[in-house]
Amino acid sequence: MSLGTADGHEVSAGPAGSDLRSKLDAEAFDGLRTLVLEAGGIDLSLYKDKCVLRRITVRQRSCGVPTLRAYLKLVRRNPVERGRLVSALTIHVSQFFRNPSTFRAIGESVLPALLVAKRAESGRALRFWSVGCASGEEPYSLAILLLEMGAEAIRERSTKIYATDIDPQSLSQAKAARYQARSLANVPGRWRQRYFTQADGRYQVVPEVRSLVLFKVHDILESLPFRRIDLVTCRNVLIYMTEALQERVLLSVHEALNPGGFLILGKVEGLTGAARDLLEPVDVAERIYRKPGPRPAPHG
Repeated sequence: MSLGTADGHEVSAGPAGSDLRSKLDAEAFDGLRTLVLEAGGIDLSLYKDKCVLRRITVRQRSCGVPTLRAYLKLVRRNPVERGRLVSALTIHVSQFFRNPSTFRAIGESVLPALLVAKRAESGRALRFWSVGCASGEEPYSLAILLLEMGAEAIRERSTKIYATDIDPQSLSQAKAARYQARSLANVPGRWRQRYFTQADGRYQVVPEVRSLVLFKVHDILESLPFRRIDLVTCRNVLIYMTEALQERVLLSVHEALNPGGFLILGKVEGLTGAARDLLEPVDVAERIYRKPGPRPAPHG
């Protein structure tokens, strides 16, 4: 999940720009930024005002209101438009096996440790959670890894990958599971042949993979939708939040994890606040952490 260009060049901490036409507009702009922070956990003060204002103005015009002040009043009283605004300010950038070194670490260390633990636990389900899953590439990537490495575990016990995002439109795309070739740039050729079918210039994820993933609309700032999770991926979600909100999310994820379960953050993210004392680093370079418990740490 991201706001701005895919490479992050639009991020800035500068003051309000010249596009704000008046003091009243500036006050309304600040009010909208506060609402977006409260509703979506996105701190717009970290981004260029010109970029943010452009996207807000698109929503304002689509609602037929003449000024930013009028749009602020609308957003305050209309939760549907509030959600649409948060969605408009959020661009989902995703790809299969994005950051290949992270997925390499999952395949070589994390999954083997979890599968060893599961073999020692009779009748325990295997449950993953992809937070901010965007259009589905990440949870489907996890499903492919599981099928490659843990097909026996999948057959032996209930296995599910929960995938959540705040944006219903992105989840609709995820459920359709049809992708352009560029989304598969990091997928090995033999996996592309086994786990995708090609039609009309797009790649369709096969049912064997899709059956492992359950999609759900969810705001990570709301109450936990799942518990007893073995692996949580929450990559490139925290970077849009204040430290207080980051800590809140991390504590919530910690609560959702099984003892011995793993948390994977984005490359530029890390633990904050009380979470530093609750989760132990496993692979700092790949931002992999573990909730202390009886399960073995990954090898290697």
